[in-house]
Order: sequence, then structure tokens, then C-alpha cells
Amino acid sequence: MEDSMERESQPETLVVRLLDAGLVSLSQVQLAATEQRRRGGTVSRMLCELGFVPPDLFAAAIAEEAGIPMVDASRLRMTAGAVSLLPPEQARRLKVIPLSRRDGIVTVAMANPGDVMAVDQLRQTLGCEIEILVAQEREILNALDATERPGPGVQAAITRWLAEEPTSPNNSRPLDRMEESLGQADAPVVQLVQEVLVRAVEASASDVHFEPAENWLRIRLRIDGVLLPDVLIPKPLQPAVIARLKVLGDLDIAESRRPQDGRSTLLVNRRRINLRISSLPTQHGESVVVRLLPAESAVPTLAQLELEPAMEILLQKAIARPHGVVIVTGPTGSGKTTTLYAMLNELNRPDTAVFTLEDPVEMPLAGARQTQIHEEAGLTYSIALRALLRQDPDVILVGETRDTETAQLMIRAALTGHQILTTLHTNDALGAIPRLIDMGVERCLLPGSIGAVLAQRLVRRLCPLCRESVLDPVKFFEDSGVVISENLRPRAWQARGCPECRNTGFRGRRAVFELFAPDARFHDLLVKSSAHSDLVRHAREAGMRSMLENGLAEVLKGVTTLEELQQATRFD
Repeated sequence: MEDSMERESQPETLVVRLLDAGLVSLSQVQLAATEQRRRGGTVSRMLCELGFVPPDLFAAAIAEEAGIPMVDASRLRMTAGAVSLLPPEQARRLKVIPLSRRDGIVTVAMANPGDVMAVDQLRQTLGCEIEILVAQEREILNALDATERPGPGVQAAITRWLAEEPTSPNNSRPLDRMEESLGQADAPVVQLVQEVLVRAVEASASDVHFEPAENWLRIRLRIDGVLLPDVLIPKPLQPAVIARLKVLGDLDIAESRRPQDGRSTLLVNRRRINLRISSLPTQHGESVVVRLLPAESAVPTLAQLELEPAMEILLQKAIARPHGVVIVTGPTGSGKTTTLYAMLNELNRPDTAVFTLEDPVEMPLAGARQTQIHEEAGLTYSIALRALLRQDPDVILVGETRDTETAQLMIRAALTGHQILTTLHTNDALGAIPRLIDMGVERCLLPGSIGAVLAQRLVRRLCPLCRESVLDPVKFFEDSGVVISENLRPRAWQARGCPECRNTGFRGRRAVFELFAPDARFHDLLVKSSAHSDLVRHAREAGMRSMLENGLAEVLKGVTTLEELQQATRFD
């Protein structure tokens, strides 16, 4: 009984810690408590399950509460002897994974070290002392899955297909026979496509390209924004692989002369992955690109964007205004949606009505009402925005400002007491002003409506395990034509490559930013002139730094390379 009471009290102190840290609100705790009484468990766990606390922050709070280090189980490697220390069924039930054994002490990763009964049971089973680390529950279960699922491998699936499914000389099979095999879960082509997609998800790829060539079906993965070769599939398998992908996306497998688009889902390591499948006729067959989107992406915070402190303060002031437009600019794939959601997360409070208009809805956000745009059904951004303004909103996220009507409605909504977040496609932050004017927004409305414009690009992060420092950074910057301030210590790093980063030298990406936050000094300029050169000159005089200048700070810290930064910020 005492153990049970102690176990129940631990999560309650964790709830207090989450409240004190500002990670949850009192109303969210009350909702979680109501759901906990209905479904059981603990209030703190329910806060995580309802999406109020991201899993990584929840695990970090548990680790801090228990005074135990936190680890990322996805990057841990179990020793050969550790795998057999604990029966798989017990490991899953206790949500624990043994990592290593040394000097009679077993190191384990647990999801909830405050579960006294689980810890005692673990000690009894292992018969020795244990060292506990904290990890996310999902990562522990994923690691356990990996030890039990070696997987057939792509090459094994190809071999099985060639052995069991001979094709005719013209690389085709009767349509009815192909459809029959594509519907069988254990069919070789089904396993082959599944293995390719699972490998892509585990490699953190954003897209999988199935590219038909004369003699092969080439597969490439887009990882950290760069296409990397994966495998080559023999040409006789191409029709079946493409047909399987079209079946997944609910496309017409008999139609190969026109582009098609579809959607599907994939379950990988207990995570649901949304698939957007696009086919396009080419010279050597249909090209298919599959975009991989985690269905349960954690909504980021502003702190996780790693903005420069002064820039973050200015952005916080802009979104704290009761009305106005905050614009994020950049090309497709530059992380604009992630930044918008980070700002929306700051504004998503119990006393605020938050709505989003998106195409498609990228991340589920608890407490927000999210609408999917369907242009083919007549639900465009402008029509949806006009209807949404009758829903008594406080904060509106407009996924993209595409047309004149949407731009004008958005600006007028900002002037009538609404906070608007949106995106534009411009090269830099100041380019948003003439772009809005070109879209029909009246000049006189700009000073009272524009709160801030944030431009961004993504650069690859250097792999911290293999990066190398440049021997003569002063000469390196001089040869590159980059002037470094005298009060800064010039340092630079370059990529090398190791197994952890797939020999690319990079692992992950981050954004570099440029912020334009107009104040009273810009009012006359915005009304009288929209020339880009005039805006740049006045902004520079007011202390605004360019994206290249802000990015150089990340180069000097060893986050990325100068080449990456220059490539990302080259607009010509």
C-alpha cells in the first residue's frame, strides 16, 4: 500500500513542476485530471497523452524530478550481453531497456524511474544493482522492437521476388495477377516497398524518390535537404514496385499517362507516418515521390528555434501584440511551418481562440481549431478566412498568403483586432513589403498592421562526432571574401564524415534568420516608398542584421560550415 501511495504521489509533484515551469496551464491540468479519472493512469502521463506536453519535455521533467540523467534511447547501443538480461515481455511491461553490464552493475533506461514497484521488480529479476537513466517511453519501445525485428532487408526482399515472381520478357505481368499479389501482406513486392519506406523513416528522410532509369529503378532519400543514393532495384521489379506504391496511395494503377496524387499511412516503430504519394510519367516509366510526414510531430517552442536572444525578444514583442500580422518568408522547405507553429504555441492559451487554415494540416495542436483547405472542393484560403472571421477568433494562422483577396482580408483582420500568422515566398524579410503591395494591399494600411517579418533558410548541422577545425581560419575567411569583426575570434569547421552521419559530415538541420520589426521610424517610409533599397538602407541604419551576418555567428560556433551558409543565403 505504501509503495502504491508513493508511486501515485510522484506524478502529482511532477504536475506541480510542469506548472511551475510554464509547460502546462491550470486549465490543461484540470482537463487531464478529468480524463485521468475516466481512463486511469496518472495526471502527468495524461498531460503527455493529450498533447499538452511534448514527449521529450515530459521525459526531461521526469529526469529532473528524479535527479537522474536523461538519454536519447534512439542513439544508444545495447551491448550483446545486455539484450538477454531481461525477458522481452517484462521489459515492455516495465518500459525499461537494459543497456550494458559492467562490474556487476546493469545500466538501464526507464520511462518512469519513480515507479518504485517497477524498480524493485527489476532488481529482483536482474539480481544485482542497477544504474537508472531516463528515456522517452516511445524510444524505449522502439529500441525493444529493433532487437526483436531484424527485418528481411531490401536485398533479401529483391532476391525473394526474383525467385518467386518471374516476369515476362517485356517486364510486365497481367494486371489481374499483379493486383492479386499486391493485396497480399506477405507478397515479396509488399515487403520490399515496406522495407524501403521503413529504412527511409529510420534514416530521418523527408522524401523517398523512386526514379525509373533505362536499366534500374533508382531509389534516393532526401536527408537534411540533400538527395542521397540508397539502393538500385532491378528493372523487372519496377512495374510491381510502382503499382504497389499506387495501391498504397489509392491511385489508379492502370493509368500511367497522367500525374496522380494520393495519401496513405505507415506504422513504423509505433509511430504513424503520413505518406503523400505523387506519380509522374517519364521516359522510362512512372516516377514516384513519397513524402514522409510524422503524424504526431511535437509542436516546437520558440526556444527550440535557437533564435539569437535579441531577435527572440523582438519576435516575442511582435506576437504579444493583441493584433497585427507576423509573416515568415522563405522558399518551400525552409522550415516556415515549424516556425509558425512555434509562435502559435506561445499564443495558444486557454483564454484565446486559436484557428488555423492549412493545406495540409501539418501538426495537431491541442486547443486549436485546424481547418484543411480543399481548393478542388471550393474551400480556398480566402473563402475559409472570410468564414473564419465570423467564428470570433483571436489568433489566426493562414498557412500561405497566395492571392490578392487573402492578403487584403488578412491585413484588414489584423487592423480589426486579430493576431495573424502567415507565410510569403520572398527572398528576404524586407521583400515582404513590396510583395504585399503587389498583391493589392494599400500602402496606408501597412504601418498599423505589420508586426514583424521573419525570413529564414535551413542549413545542415555539422556532425559533432567528426567535424574538423580549419587550421588557418583567418586565411580561410579572407579567401572566401568574408569579413569577420575584429572583436570576434575567427574559428571555422569543416565536414569530414563518419558512420553516424552516413559519411556526409552533417546530421540534422537548423534555421538561420533575418528579422524586420518595423517601429514608428518606418511608418512614413512604408506609406511613401516600397523600394527594396530604401527599406534595406533604413533597416541597416536601425541595426537590423542580414541573414548572412546572423548565420556567421553559427559558423564561428561550429554549428555549420561557411559553404553551407553561403549556399543557403545566396539569392541571385
